Formats: sequence, structure tokens, C-alpha cells
Amino acid sequence: MATPFKGPVVCLGASLVDLTFRCDLEPVLHTSNPSQMHRSPGGVVRNIAHHLALLGTPVELLTVLGRDPDGYWLERQCRDAGIGMEHIAWAEETTGTFASVATPAGDLYIGAVTSDTDKLMTIDFMNERAQLIRSASVVIADCNLSVEALRWLMGFCAQHQVPLIVETVSIPKAKRLRDALPGKLLLVKPNREELAVFEKDQHVTPEEKIAHLHASGFRNVWLSRGADGSLFSDGSRMVPIPAPRVHVRDVNGAGDASLAGWVWAWLGDKDPLTCVHYGHAAAACLLEVYGAVRSDLSPALLEQRLP
Repeated sequence: MATPFKGPVVCLGASLVDLTFRCDLEPVLHTSNPSQMHRSPGGVVRNIAHHLALLGTPVELLTVLGRDPDGYWLERQCRDAGIGMEHIAWAEETTGTFASVATPAGDLYIGAVTSDTDKLMTIDFMNERAQLIRSASVVIADCNLSVEALRWLMGFCAQHQVPLIVETVSIPKAKRLRDALPGKLLLVKPNREELAVFEKDQHVTPEEKIAHLHASGFRNVWLSRGADGSLFSDGSRMVPIPAPRVHVRDVNGAGDASLAGWVWAWLGDKDPLTCVHYGHAAAACLLEVYGAVRSDLSPALLEQRLP
């Protein structure tokens, strides 16, 4: 598929090393659980950049890596995938790690993350890279950025008419986007729990919460509902989309892959709703493998998974 670019996709956010522990039996709290461990490159925005690069999309990563073995390993992984790394920053802080415990079926049981480099992705960090951000065909950021950084980025992208997508990451970090509002976004993709942080009234329906996000300046809202599929809204209609059938090995990174699939299709001039089907296809591809990246992802493989 030909993709007409104004400039590269710019991905701004965290880069981590993922350690996934898949338990042999259903995990039990407060004790040791026998498991198999898998190490892979991670970080929400870094994962998205990785999959876009595999799909042939020019992509630049704006992130901070520690000057340690994990940081150097991540840089090699990114460069080998075809991700542009000329604008990253290096720091003396330790490269971040995400550790997850998964059930035998591959579902996330509990996760923990540490990342001292996130706080270095400041307004000054972005200002120093403003020319690249301004040239982007689309900017994808994650909520590992601070409230102040997200607010600056929304204002900057709106001023220069650069489409901006924000990935909410987690319940605590979605609150950063909430606190940075109002602002304009091309797309936001929360799950049910992350969507709930945008409204204080617990009795408000998901549809009413989505309407609230549109009123806050978000053009498209993609509610991820796991095995129940998606609910996609462009402000004039809300469309439920069933999840694809797939044999799940590992759920880690499925949401990141789905957003990469959506962006790849959107850059190819697909309408936003059709792009969700490409997102589902990318997630289905990832769910079949261990780790947050499917190294053989390709446009042909993506097309095969379309309904």
C-alpha cells in the first residue's frame, strides 16, 4: 500500500525492557509461582514505532535511554527494526523495565514498571526537537509524559496543524491526559478503566464518557474492550466492532500493535473506522507470539488478518 507522507511518524514517549513471566499454573498471590520468562524490547510508544517500522513506515523515536546495558540493547533493537534514532537522548539514569506476570492463557495478572528516564522528557526536551515534531505526518505520544509536557505538546501540534494521537498507557497515567485538557487530538484509545478517569460521575455510561471526550476536543475515540472488541466513535456515530478470533499466547503489547495498525491504515488514506479493522488485525498478529513485538509483521500479514 502506498503511503503519502508529509514527514515521518514521530513517536514520543517511553522505551523499556519488558520481562514477561508466564506462569505454568494459575498465579497465586503472596507466594512463588513457577514460570517461563521472556525478555523483549518494550515501552508503549517504542512498541508502536517498532511495528510501524516493520510495516515500512518512516518513523522517528523521541525517547530517553539510560547509558547502561539495557539502554544499548534497546538502541540496537530499534535500529535493527528500522526506527530512526537520531533524536533520542541519553541519560545517566537507569533504563526502564516493565515486569509482568501472566496466566497460562497469556492474560496479564499483574504488572510493575520503573522508569527514571520518563521525567527527562520535558518541555525543553521537546522544544529542542520542535522542527522534527512540526514536520511529522502524525505525532504519537504516550502518557508517560508529564501533565505539563502533554499540555505543551497538544498546544504545539494544534498551532502547527500536526495530527496528534495519545495512548493512555494505564489508569494512573491516563489521569495525566485528563489533567492536561482541553486539547485537540486526532485519536485517543483508552480501555474501559482508563476511560472512567475522564468523568467523576460513576453512573455515566461509556457512551456519555465518549461524548465528553469529543467535547474536550478529541476527533476520534476508540474504546478498547478486550475480548469484547472495540467501540469506535467519530463524533457522529458509535460503532461496535467484534474482536478477531485468535489463539492467545501473550497479551503484552496488543494495544500498541493495534494502534500501529490503525496509524498505518490511516496514512494509507483509509477512513478512521476501517482503520480499526487494521488495528484489530495487527493485534491478532501480535497475540499469537510471545513478547510485545511481532518481528515478522508485514503489510501482507496484516491484510491476511482482515475480516
